[in-house]
Amino acid sequence: MADQWSIGFSVILFSKKTFMKRFLILLVALYLCRYSAFAQTLPTTTEVKNALQKETRTLTGKPGNNYWQNRGDYNIHASFNPQTNMLIGEETITYFNNSPDTLWQLVIRLYPDLYKRGVQRLTPIDDKDLTDGVHIESLKIERENANLSVGAKATRHGTNLIIQPSDFIMPHSKTTLNIKWNYLVNTGSQQRTGRVDSTSFFIAYFFPRVSVYDDIDGWDMWSYNGTQEFYNDFGNFSVEISVPKNFVVWATGTNSNSEQNLSEHILAKYKTASTSKEIIHVIDSNDYKQNRVISNGASGVWKFSAENVTDFAFAISDHYLWDVSSVLVDSATGRRTLAEAAYSPIHQDYFDVASQAHQAVYYMSFNYPKYPFPFPHITVFDGTDQMEYPMMVNDNPTETHKQAVQLTTHEIFHSYFPFYMGINETQYAWMDEGWASIGESVISSLMGEVEDEGIFGKTRYEEISGTNRDVPLITNTKLISDETYYSNSYGRGGLCYYILQTMLGDDLFFKCLHQYINNWNGKHPTPYDFFYSFNNTSGEDLNWFWNRWFFGWQYPDLLIEKVVATKNGSAITVANKGGLPVPVFL
Repeated sequence: MADQWSIGFSVILFSKKTFMKRFLILLVALYLCRYSAFAQTLPTTTEVKNALQKETRTLTGKPGNNYWQNRGDYNIHASFNPQTNMLIGEETITYFNNSPDTLWQLVIRLYPDLYKRGVQRLTPIDDKDLTDGVHIESLKIERENANLSVGAKATRHGTNLIIQPSDFIMPHSKTTLNIKWNYLVNTGSQQRTGRVDSTSFFIAYFFPRVSVYDDIDGWDMWSYNGTQEFYNDFGNFSVEISVPKNFVVWATGTNSNSEQNLSEHILAKYKTASTSKEIIHVIDSNDYKQNRVISNGASGVWKFSAENVTDFAFAISDHYLWDVSSVLVDSATGRRTLAEAAYSPIHQDYFDVASQAHQAVYYMSFNYPKYPFPFPHITVFDGTDQMEYPMMVNDNPTETHKQAVQLTTHEIFHSYFPFYMGINETQYAWMDEGWASIGESVISSLMGEVEDEGIFGKTRYEEISGTNRDVPLITNTKLISDETYYSNSYGRGGLCYYILQTMLGDDLFFKCLHQYINNWNGKHPTPYDFFYSFNNTSGEDLNWFWNRWFFGWQYPDLLIEKVVATKNGSAITVANKGGLPVPVFL
């Protein structure tokens, strides 16, 4: 039987007198479609069908009994010279093949090869920033020295190094890799990493890492092109960073040897900040003038550790200010998070960023998504981009306070998606950018800066809505670009979550969202895990909604079809021309 869809409905508008008398303030979300006569199913890829068959995924939205995921633990020693821009590294990767599969190859990501001559990319790189890419001095897999000059055993493809070890990697086994490498950090053409000013750098994607091998796609062979974002496994990081002794280092994770580099004066202020809800100027201009930032016996070696994160980034400067405060994020346990800003004193807009970060972390924990902030700190670094990393943000200065608030909230919100939830941003950017967009909209308003456009991208969606560029939201993000990429990832993704909340109501929406987070934090959810988790937790078959918002070509277009005068007011018929389930607010 064909789906039974309503194409319109009538609403009686009462006269003002009757309206006020009955106190009928109509702020009603009325959806211009209804359930079909029979339950609908979702179009499902063969990869997801196979995962359901193997019971790594389920129709309940929870990981299956046979769910597995691989991981890599990283012990890294990196040395960076800000005068020569050379980064030299050595690492030991302990790779856990938790899958039931025998791996006959390893895929190593070399993201700095974005700047390598001849590599295909979607973002422009100035000729002066092109390099020879990552130089691998040595690579050992267990006891085997990989001969990187032999084409059959090791090939470079885009930003990937693909190796076929002599000994296959067996199921449920552990493999150790030792890699020594170096490369020149870019000083211009900043694409999420590179030099900020003459003595300040934000350095990301600097270490070779094992690509993701999962139960959906096997090896992720995607080559980083500068536009689409990332998909990484979870792991533990132990990182030592060597820099000149007069530099301060901020990074993912917890610093375990700050007393070897920072003066007692700075450490005392930092200790105060760790329990203070007030902003503490841990490093201010006077500290530099009076030469009391770095300890006399500084080693220049900074040690950080982080557990169960998907990435690691760090930043350095010899003149940045540092503001810190502490935010209560979990009332039940008393757990606190440090909200930080490290910035140049010439950027006055950054003087308020530490306060913005504090408010954002608080509102995320208690208002939206109403889930305790998952990391011990978040550091917003005055950089050259608008990009997120676990516990770190690389944000350029902004022209207005509104822009600063929206940018700060957006990037910090990414701490949940994709860093707490290990989402494949490369394929489904709306699974993280959509959440960050609606999170930005809600939280910026709570901070006094009402969202008008910003990263939310409403106009971008309006411009392509209903055209042949308005492809279904489920479309693999790797396959789209330009306005369609930004519209689907940000505007349409955020609007979908907003409409879902208005339809379910706050209580049920947050119940579903929290269950989805509980199901998949520290794991790799797919869109179907999101759909089925909400179906199961809400107790409703929402496939009619998912079908039209994610798989169909419907678009928002409402029509006032007819207005008829009645005794008490008017009867208005509203038709849904575009077919997309959207609310009407009266």
